[in-house]
Amino acid sequence: MTKQLVSVILPAFRAAPVVVESIGKIRSAMKNEKIEIIVVDDGSDDDTSSKARIAGADQVIELRENRGKGAAVRAGVAVARGSYVVFTDIDLAYEPSQILNVIHGLDAGADLVIGSRRHSASQEVTSEGLARKWGSRIFSRLTAVLVPIPHSDTQCGLKGFTSAAAKRIFAQGKIDGFAFDVEVLFVAQKLSMTISEIPVSLEYVEQSTVKFVPQAIRMLYDVLRIRTWSILGRYTDSPSKLG
Repeated sequence: MTKQLVSVILPAFRAAPVVVESIGKIRSAMKNEKIEIIVVDDGSDDDTSSKARIAGADQVIELRENRGKGAAVRAGVAVARGSYVVFTDIDLAYEPSQILNVIHGLDAGADLVIGSRRHSASQEVTSEGLARKWGSRIFSRLTAVLVPIPHSDTQCGLKGFTSAAAKRIFAQGKIDGFAFDVEVLFVAQKLSMTISEIPVSLEYVEQSTVKFVPQAIRMLYDVLRIRTWSILGRYTDSPSKLG
């Protein structure tokens, strides 16, 4: 149990079928922790926001249009009140008790704690599928060439930060889509932050709202943008407005 308030950010798009259950599971798993749950509705055209409020989310942020997971997490960080900030997937592919492992890593002194599906102790409760698995590995290898980061799994959907680290990193955030994870780790490395990797248990849930091939192309394009912006000196540790 930590003494810190923990902000749990749930980026959500068309999540009405799962948001109530997900909020309940997080509260149950973290019943001994001080938490605030922030649901960021990324331009959904269903009743994600209203159901999140009914389920007792502490804050519900509504983006006017679907901008992407990176934009949603960034909006959550902007309003987070906790000393620790964690984000995870709304479908809880990572069982919520694993958030406690993230908190332990932050308590131990890390600036960032990231889940890694490539960790030797990680487990897959259900497989993510051969095509997606190989696509993920190809993306990781290309990313390592374009944006050298000493982490084999940039895209794990469970990450935690101290509030200070989150604010500094996301103040520089420019990527709205799924490749924002690469940007987060790149900026953290640039700022010489301490990053701890932990094993995870993954129960893969097929997301009908995400089209794999178009997203993969967009992600690679965004990684190229990160590399270009880095060369141009666009990533500086100067204050900017979050959101």
